[in-house]
Amino acid sequence: LIIRNGTIVDGTGADAYRGDVAVDGQRITAIGDLSDETAAHEVDATGLVVTPGFIDLHTHLDAQIAWDPLMTSSSWHGVTTVLMGNCGVTFAPVAATDRVFLAEMMESVEDVPREAILGGLAWDWETYPQYLDSVERMRPAINVVGMVGHCAIRYNVMGERSLTDEPP
Repeated sequence: LIIRNGTIVDGTGADAYRGDVAVDGQRITAIGDLSDETAAHEVDATGLVVTPGFIDLHTHLDAQIAWDPLMTSSSWHGVTTVLMGNCGVTFAPVAATDRVFLAEMMESVEDVPREAILGGLAWDWETYPQYLDSVERMRPAINVVGMVGHCAIRYNVMGERSLTDEPP
């Protein structure tokens, strides 16, 4: 693949410049004037900006990924990696009896109805590694990185006591 004639912003802080980008498999193999090179597939990026993917370090896509594996609120803006589990809110670890609590917590943060969360997710996990396996089965279109939210951990360990000032 060669992306031709784009305005390249390479992420190093250097000024933008017009050029081409060659990609072999999943690796960028050349950047610059590649007018003497050919490729099986070429894209004309004239008038477009070619950049590395962006990383969104604060998302609440933990539920949306189930019904929107393109994660359009991020991917449509050039984001290629998202970090989920912000604000201490995640869906794991979780006991089967505590799913509603975590769904209601996300509803209070993101205004996504708990019914959509409870019905949209597979809920085929209890541990955080099992949750990540479930996310992988959803086949997200972009890279997903997760943090284990302290709210889920605290509730999983302490139950209702986690909602008080009582120490763990």
